[in-house]
Amino acid sequence: MSEEIAVLDNASSLQPQKLVEIASHFRKEAGYSRLLYAPAVEPSDMPILAYLGVDVFDDLNVELRSATSWALDAGSWTKVNTKAKDLQSQNREELERWLLKIRTSIMNGTLRELVEVTSLHNPRVSQILHHSTSLLIEKGARRNVMIRANNLSLENPSVVDFQQRLSDYVPPAKNMVLLVLPCSARKPYFKSSSHKRFYNTIKAVDNYLALHIVSVTSPLGLVPRELEFCYPAAHYDIAVTGDWSASEVQMLREQFSRLEPEKHYLKAIVHAGSSSKIITELLRERKVDTIDTEAEKPSSSEGLEILQEITRTAIAEIPVLSSKDRAKGEAIGLAKFQYGESSPFLTESEISGHMPYKLRCGDLATISPRVGGLGLTVAGAAKYAANGGPSITAEDFKLVGDLFAIGVKSYDGHWVIGDQVVIKQNGKVTGVGIAKMNPEEMISMGRGLAVEVRHHA
Repeated sequence: MSEEIAVLDNASSLQPQKLVEIASHFRKEAGYSRLLYAPAVEPSDMPILAYLGVDVFDDLNVELRSATSWALDAGSWTKVNTKAKDLQSQNREELERWLLKIRTSIMNGTLRELVEVTSLHNPRVSQILHHSTSLLIEKGARRNVMIRANNLSLENPSVVDFQQRLSDYVPPAKNMVLLVLPCSARKPYFKSSSHKRFYNTIKAVDNYLALHIVSVTSPLGLVPRELEFCYPAAHYDIAVTGDWSASEVQMLREQFSRLEPEKHYLKAIVHAGSSSKIITELLRERKVDTIDTEAEKPSSSEGLEILQEITRTAIAEIPVLSSKDRAKGEAIGLAKFQYGESSPFLTESEISGHMPYKLRCGDLATISPRVGGLGLTVAGAAKYAANGGPSITAEDFKLVGDLFAIGVKSYDGHWVIGDQVVIKQNGKVTGVGIAKMNPEEMISMGRGLAVEVRHHA
């Protein structure tokens, strides 16, 4: 180890679980200002090691393989009949292309996808990826990058983080009727033509505010209407086949256990097309009085007529829910999902407007697609910090644009990349924004974007 480089020895020979265990500590030991070097690793291991934080690789493995007639192709080796001298040059060029692909995927936010592709036919990489989910959630899983989902996305740290936090969420009111709808290609769902038709259909029914829309999708599972802006609900794409694998059904079952519909809803209506049968069975497992509309094409004219009729009958005797109480409940659910135990600092304010765009928590927060939920104002930031929210103390200068690491003096509290953080200078709150580094990284790096500042005092 030197002042500039720290070495991770034997990365290719460590057992997957042991490697992830070491990865959870090596940044703490090496610091963020040093580059982390893993010598003589297999090219196929390079994407997952970069994903875990390794910065530098070498060509030692390429030299050894070339001497024994192995050719490198997209990170994998193939036995060939080529002269060693020609093969060595060819493999070096291929390694350069492979490393360029890794660098490009990092810059484009698609490194996770490259790792997933590499893991498909590589048991070692697959095991490392599986064991690293909890670590990656802890390090920061709320980066606003598009997820092009597949079956492996069920273990994507951003997806697992969203699913786990559903336990913190509460529906807008007691004694509502749950309405389960299919997802849409367009995100957030409420912007799609199908969901606009759903909304216009149920809006014509008396007391429609007593209906609570939750969309069903893979890989996220269940997405309540209030959480459609939250990452990654508005940032994923997946091929829709209409079929649900056993692992996806189990994921839905676990999501219902987090939502606990039997505690919050008097009954449920399932209008989710090809997913309806599975959802109905899962709700009935939890003893929820459930109606399946059995509409094969939910957004068709016929499907909408069926939805309206069943909805009208289902909520006929449901207690009337006012728009004010509904807005208050929406704010509480969203704030709790975003801010956890600190959320009362927002919801004790005067709640006005309604979802999706006009919900406000006094002068403390408004809906922000960029934040992915309730975005704090400077006044909200001051109250957040006073209630234990994470804050950064910056050097004494006029904060005009974003805050870079060189201007960070210290921090208080904990956050992950993508969370909102408060900026203080000389004891006063002067800004609030989205964290682009974790706490230790801001202090250690001395360069790079630390906070994307959204509001200045």
